[in-house]
Amino acid sequence: MFQPFYRNSLRPTQQGLGLGLYIASMIAQAHGGRLDVTSTPAETRFTFRMPVNSWVPS
Repeated sequence: MFQPFYRNSLRPTQQGLGLGLYIASMIAQAHGGRLDVTSTPAETRFTFRMPVNSWVPS
């Protein structure tokens, strides 16, 4: 789910680049965090987690 979206011949007209979740996941990982997903019939929830002290000024 957190990989870049690729179009195939079955859905060539689907819109969007499909990069949003991938980019968010990469940002979280770069800062020692993660992006999680949980889903129920009522909702799908994405949780972006990062450590409090993930950024240190240079």
